[in-house]
Amino acid sequence: MPEWTNLSYANVATTSPAAHRVSSDWAESLARGGAAEFDGEAEKNGMMPLRKAASSLLSCDIADVCVGSSATELLCSIAWAISPQEGTNVVSTRSSFPSTVYPWARVADQNGAEIRLADHDENLYTDPSELLSLIDEGTSVVTVSHVEFSNGQRYDLRKISDAAHSVGAMLVVDATQSMGMVPIDAYETNADAIVSSGYKWLRGTYGAAVGFISPSVVKTLNPGLMGFRSNSDIWDLRADRLELPEDASRFEFTTIHFGAVLGLAAAIDELLEMGMDEVWRHDLGLADHLIRGAEGLGIEVVSPTSESERSAIVSLRMPSGRSSVEVSDRLQSEYSILTTSRSGMLRVSPHIDNDISQIDSLVSALSDIIS
Repeated sequence: MPEWTNLSYANVATTSPAAHRVSSDWAESLARGGAAEFDGEAEKNGMMPLRKAASSLLSCDIADVCVGSSATELLCSIAWAISPQEGTNVVSTRSSFPSTVYPWARVADQNGAEIRLADHDENLYTDPSELLSLIDEGTSVVTVSHVEFSNGQRYDLRKISDAAHSVGAMLVVDATQSMGMVPIDAYETNADAIVSSGYKWLRGTYGAAVGFISPSVVKTLNPGLMGFRSNSDIWDLRADRLELPEDASRFEFTTIHFGAVLGLAAAIDELLEMGMDEVWRHDLGLADHLIRGAEGLGIEVVSPTSESERSAIVSLRMPSGRSSVEVSDRLQSEYSILTTSRSGMLRVSPHIDNDISQIDSLVSALSDIIS
């Protein structure tokens, strides 16, 4: 089996060893003893380790954090909870990852609301002023990816939330491409909701995600997805009552893969031990090294490089005659280096498991392929 160099954390992370161990141990215990080793009390409190870890990561209270199986699941529930009505509009970007917009498009189709998408240029760059210009008195929700998946563009969330709140709209953020890479203070962003899947920059595995719901709005939101966990006392198993929790846990509605949940908590604890400022510094250092190497080969860097808009996602436009799909495939098959082709560009996204020597190996492989 090849030993992979994963430079594609924006796609799928190499799972944190701690996360893998914790998740596997949970699965083994279930296979061994079922409810004898994961009883009702353990299930009731199964989300708490991840809620605690995520609250530290986001510098918020545990009460503001909920757990789901994916960012998309949480976004769907939030979209139905807000349920933009006819005569209102939802603002986002045309370059957003589809799951950031699709839940709102579904609700808008049901209710007769309008979807407004800010355009992008040939580099998939969205001018923030164009996004802000779409917000008006009829806007009910602004929903954005904190970092765009295609080119790594990062938005100033506080500026967007201020614009949204000035007209009474909410800001809902998909942070799947930033949480675990970019330091995020949930209160400082002033966002109403932030969600992230766990299998990318957080280095968890599939099946666990986290969400932040602002305490200023949580009690006004009736989640769109309901199940037995939606009740404040999950083991009061009567169908003739439903009392939602007062906090963000009202968005937790069903059983999920608790091994993935516990593993993601362990992965976040690793990030916290390293310190998010150090993670951010490390990742940007790798991105800088890659940018210098790519430019030395005459490869165009498409991603924003200004300090206020950049991230550790670096998208490269291949020279004429070389497709990003071909280059990505050859990097994997011939050099065991994992990258991704997205929107006609080669997307590279290194993280804390990578070092400068691996960036050098990528640049050397790119030189061989394009020469």
